[in-house]
Amino acid sequence: MAFLVLLNGIPASGKSTVARAWAERHAPDLPVAFDIDVLRAMIGGWRTALRPAGEAARVMATAAIGAHLRSGRDVIIPQYARRADFVDDLAALATDSGAVFVELALRADAAEADRRFATRAAEGPSVHGDLGGDRMVDVHVGLEAFLATRTRVQRVGGPDQGVPDVVDEIDAVLAAVAAGSVNG
Repeated sequence: MAFLVLLNGIPASGKSTVARAWAERHAPDLPVAFDIDVLRAMIGGWRTALRPAGEAARVMATAAIGAHLRSGRDVIIPQYARRADFVDDLAALATDSGAVFVELALRADAAEADRRFATRAAEGPSVHGDLGGDRMVDVHVGLEAFLATRTRVQRVGGPDQGVPDVVDEIDAVLAAVAAGSVNG
């Protein structure tokens, strides 16, 4: 059984790092940590057309993710996602590809994420764009409000946990879903 895992969370919370570590742990099975923001940054003009470039990246990502799932391999997507239609489209993609969708949210400390995001911004343009002037605490509150509407989201990690511990938690959730003791 292949899994499509959405690892949601605020920017700079460690989603991409955790997703890459999870994929590396399972390297013999050839899973992919698919960062849609990195794909978006490959599109010419993405900085001045952020939304259209994001939509184009999602279309390309959907095709690639579907192909990988249909080959029986897992995909984990580290993504700050606040649109129900996007998350629901991922769930439908998993179903259409014969995979199981698992929606996770990474617990994070907004102040620490704000510090990390500011460090990124000082280093130059980021593939992750900017927050449009929002402070991370506002972004965190907005994401929490969105996650409260999601009935199957499961929380993993925490500000005091290391990456290997979070990867262990993801493995435990996926094992529980595979065993049927938790809904995907």
